[in-house]
Amino acid sequence: MKTINYISIALLLTGLSRVSFAQSFDFGGFIDSYHAVRLQEPNDFMSSRSRLRTEVRGAKGNSSFYTSLNANFNSLLPDRSFVELREAYLEYAGANWDLRAGRQIIIWGVSDGIRITDIIAPMDFTEFLARDYDDIRMPVDAMKLRFFNNNYKLELVFVPVFQSFIYPTDSLNPWNIFPGSEAGPELVITPANTPETILKNSEFGGRFSFFLSGIDMSLVSLYTWNKLPVFSTSFSEGNDTTFLLPEHHRLFMAGLDLSATIGSLVVRGEGAYFKGENYPSDFIGSSNYLISRDVIRTLLGLDWYPGGEWTLTGQLSYTSILKYCEELSCEQHNVLATLGISKKLLHSTLLLSTFGYMDLSNKGFFNRTSIDYSLSDPIHLCAGVDLFGGDGGMFGVYKDNSEVWVKVKYSF
Repeated sequence: MKTINYISIALLLTGLSRVSFAQSFDFGGFIDSYHAVRLQEPNDFMSSRSRLRTEVRGAKGNSSFYTSLNANFNSLLPDRSFVELREAYLEYAGANWDLRAGRQIIIWGVSDGIRITDIIAPMDFTEFLARDYDDIRMPVDAMKLRFFNNNYKLELVFVPVFQSFIYPTDSLNPWNIFPGSEAGPELVITPANTPETILKNSEFGGRFSFFLSGIDMSLVSLYTWNKLPVFSTSFSEGNDTTFLLPEHHRLFMAGLDLSATIGSLVVRGEGAYFKGENYPSDFIGSSNYLISRDVIRTLLGLDWYPGGEWTLTGQLSYTSILKYCEELSCEQHNVLATLGISKKLLHSTLLLSTFGYMDLSNKGFFNRTSIDYSLSDPIHLCAGVDLFGGDGGMFGVYKDNSEVWVKVKYSF
């Protein structure tokens, strides 16, 4: 029924725009097909999916709309084959303000691939980080009001309905965050403890940006929820079954970001204070309870554009749990670094790139190295390798998931 409704809405918007709404009207999108194989035995497929994306834009005077629709087919995971309305919003632009209402992707901060203040949009971890980051970030139903001039921009956001991360628990998915073990107890994931859809559970916040000579800076604040659940644990009598309850709790975030251009360098920074994050305890008994602690996250990044169509980027992120206690099941400090290098060749038709995460606290890593060749303006041929390593942390979970992949994309 949802699929039928989404298609009906998209067709209705398209029809209205053609008939009476839009003075200007654009239709576009792309088709892509992606396939990945595990590098080690049994060399099974890690992913096999195809997608049709359609995009419709229309405008009349100060008013405009945008819709995008995904038709997904996943050969490995049947429940990931569906039609979805990815974005659909209306926008009105005044002289020094605008309002956007509907399903949209909201991006905050200046970091690349690391979430500090960019926490409005949940993430789709169906294949962890082994997808383009733009596909991992999810839209939300929201209202966004902006006031701006040449010196500043104030952005106010209201998100009435909670939306969680998508995290894989299907045993058929090689990216399952809870890989099974025949020797261990049975694992049962209970229904998530999600917020009720009532007004007091809405999310709201703001971002005030101001622009100086060569420096952009923003102050942010958000009253939200932890979109990625934290799992409390209970055990059956005899400990032959483990029950995991996904929980979501209120979270307050306040922070800032800045970027400064110095010649061919761009310096980026972010910092945020999080009040009320929850972590599992190490207590072993009838249940493992959650402990609430405040957290500070910071990031420093550097981008270098030396010429010749080279780009080099690096980031260092630091997380610290305040009032740490030994009962917590995680370390007090965590350091994560990224490094990216890209180069365009053959009159900018060939892009070589590599981007890697290094979990310095848990000695884990993830690296994606790829080649993107523009066969023609609309057709791109891509291939790459994803490497995972480590004995702990978020990358160590997937140490056996290194893969080689190919992708074809046609834009229209």
